Amino acid sequence: MTFQEIAMRMFPYWMMGLFMLIAVYRSENRDLLRVDYKSVAKWIMFLGAITIYRVIVFKIFEGNEKLHDMTSGAMMIPWQATLTVFWEDMCHTVPIVLFARWLGKDTWWKKGLIGAVIGLVMLSFGLGHLYQGVFAAAFLSLYIPFTYKKGQELGFGTVMVCHTLYDLVTILTIKTFLG
Repeated sequence: MTFQEIAMRMFPYWMMGLFMLIAVYRSENRDLLRVDYKSVAKWIMFLGAITIYRVIVFKIFEGNEKLHDMTSGAMMIPWQATLTVFWEDMCHTVPIVLFARWLGKDTWWKKGLIGAVIGLVMLSFGLGHLYQGVFAAAFLSLYIPFTYKKGQELGFGTVMVCHTLYDLVTILTIKTFLG
């Protein structure tokens, strides 16, 4: 799949994410977009370790068909598309945080309602990643509660930068060593 094909398919989502980004930036909730540079630096160090581990695994199991099958979904993604993953955070988790803020103080029913919303978005997010396999989709659905917590703690700007770096390094590593 070419970048142009992905761009044609993803354009509405990218625009929706960009709209959300601008709307949040221009609102009283702009604090959600902050970037914690120390956390980004820690993430880059962790990402470096993961990348070294992956390179070692890819070299050891170089001819393994199972490894190629496991990465085939990621292999079809052009690396340029990784620069647009911010839309996932802006359209999946930020609206939940805005909704939780709108609901006001923490109550038992608010926690239950937000939990149900997170569960539904997890299901939707996981189903959207089925092309990567059932296990990967189930695992990726956990991204929603993780970013719900970390986005409020460190800022969604931090989450988006780290998400972009992770996807970019992952795709480039897979394409370099298995492509």
